[in-house]
Amino acid sequence: MGRKVVCLTVVAFLLTLAMTSCGGDGSVTLTFNQTSSDCATASQSAGAIQCNDGVLTFEGSVLTPNPCYYLTANLDVMNKSDIVIVISAMPALLGQDAYCVECVGQMAFSGEVSPVGSCSRSVSIVYNGDTIAEYED
Repeated sequence: MGRKVVCLTVVAFLLTLAMTSCGGDGSVTLTFNQTSSDCATASQSAGAIQCNDGVLTFEGSVLTPNPCYYLTANLDVMNKSDIVIVISAMPALLGQDAYCVECVGQMAFSGEVSPVGSCSRSVSIVYNGDTIAEYED
């Protein structure tokens, strides 16, 4: 029986969260996509954040114990102006005959938060308790 190598490729999440400081109805939408999963080429997790016309866009990659993980994201709003995007990695459920590559994994991601109104905010991306990207206008 041959070995199967299992790696996740794309996992997308759409979360709508209430936020009283933004938009006409007080809600914002977090759109989050895991864009790839492979053996790591980077030595640390990193990200980037931009804000244009009331839309925050972000991207980056995080390191995991192996490539057989999937990412989720949550949005925390503090002080009605500080936004924290918290990224978590969870082990993927593998089938009985599936195996995972033995290497440190690197999961790429991208997403956006909209509408945020003014770009005059403090925004952070946090993974495993570490801030991997910051934006402040």
